[in-house]
Amino acid sequence: MYNIISQNLKNVLKNKIKIAISPILYNSVDFIVDNLFAINSQNKYFSLLSNIQSSTRDLIRKIIITTFEQLDLDFKNSTFRKANYYINKSNVSRTLITIIGEISFSRTYYKSKNSNYKFFHIDKSFDLPKYDHYDPIVKAIAVNNAVHSSQALSSRITSAFIADLSYFMDNSSILNIPRQSIHNWLKHWHTPDIIPSSVDTPDTLYVMADEKYIGAQDIQKDIMVKSFVAFEDIKLVSKNRRQLVNRTVFFYYGDKPWDSFMDFIAKKYDFDKINNICLLGDGASWIKSGSSELKLSKNNFVKFYLCEFHFKQAIHHISTDDDERFYLLHIFKTKSKSYFIAAVNTIIFYNPKRKDIITKKLNYIINNYTAIKSMLDSKIGSSMESHISHLIASFFSARPKGFSTKRIKQYLKLNDYKNNGINIFKLYLTSYNNAEIIKIDENATYNNYTFDNFKNGNIPILNDGHNIPTYEALYELAH
Repeated sequence: MYNIISQNLKNVLKNKIKIAISPILYNSVDFIVDNLFAINSQNKYFSLLSNIQSSTRDLIRKIIITTFEQLDLDFKNSTFRKANYYINKSNVSRTLITIIGEISFSRTYYKSKNSNYKFFHIDKSFDLPKYDHYDPIVKAIAVNNAVHSSQALSSRITSAFIADLSYFMDNSSILNIPRQSIHNWLKHWHTPDIIPSSVDTPDTLYVMADEKYIGAQDIQKDIMVKSFVAFEDIKLVSKNRRQLVNRTVFFYYGDKPWDSFMDFIAKKYDFDKINNICLLGDGASWIKSGSSELKLSKNNFVKFYLCEFHFKQAIHHISTDDDERFYLLHIFKTKSKSYFIAAVNTIIFYNPKRKDIITKKLNYIINNYTAIKSMLDSKIGSSMESHISHLIASFFSARPKGFSTKRIKQYLKLNDYKNNGINIFKLYLTSYNNAEIIKIDENATYNNYTFDNFKNGNIPILNDGHNIPTYEALYELAH
């Protein structure tokens, strides 16, 4: 079998790279030193950094181009290639936008002697997608930024990230990555389904549930998203700030939200070991139905708690007077149910025009009386409204925009990953060329070897470890 990492190839590569970068290195050093303390020079510190950055980027580009072209040439001249593949086209140019700027290189297009299989050796070896002007790393950065902000903002900050410093001094406009390109990268990415890692199961599990409406593009009504937040306890972070312990969020669009949530959370916890499950919500019928859905084991005791926010909101609707509101809260906490009902009826007597709304809110409180009492006696409290605001509304509805029902599930999935600590950048690099949605373990997203000096990088041939010529050549280069 053809071996492309001969000692001769290594020596040729070293010499080619040294020859390519030497003029850049020497010219850069001369320019920097000669102009460092020029009399008319302005912004000396910026000039120093800018010139060093520009020279370094040129060096890296030259190394990449020389390595690509020399590896392709060596494969082209090899007996292995001559025995198995024809040359279909030579010197086919390709340009890529990378994190160090634009690189252009030439490579050869080959055709198998035994089939219609055609390929570019370099593109295949380094897993470069076909017909793409941006390299996978730039796309991963843009996708990550889009998930954490918006596609429009991602276009600007990613473009600025890959731009040379000189862009910021001469008032030139940075050529932004098209927003539509980022949209297409997300659209064509078969985002993996991540199986959550199992953790030590607590004695008590808390589950908050609520719904959020998101503007839709392709249907008349809004998209209703069911939201779940599971956690194990609350810890004090500072004087006025508490934090959920081992928080897990899950957003869902579609039928049977509880089935989907339970299928997800049951992979993380062993429900046979959970004794108490506290369900917190606003009293909606679909949320209350979770009392039976959450019970996966005979050991589970599920209790519903009405969120204090909704109780106080109902009190505020009953009365607009601050003193009356304070009085109603005091009565509810310290007196009997009948005493509270009598107090509300007194307010109705003096406000007959508001009878309907007051009666409606009174019935809401009475129907959830036990759940409210349980919440007021609990040390936990509910923070679901703030979670809705920070984890979903900030991305999906803070600015006027609509989402397609065809894409909303992917965006919700990525939003879950972001909020659950999954590295979107690494996830994209490990799965951007998937032909279909796959399932991967959560730990896999943290064990990705990209930019790790002790590993082989994001090159599937290296990660697979199969002892083939391409593997041997790339392994040598990686080390």
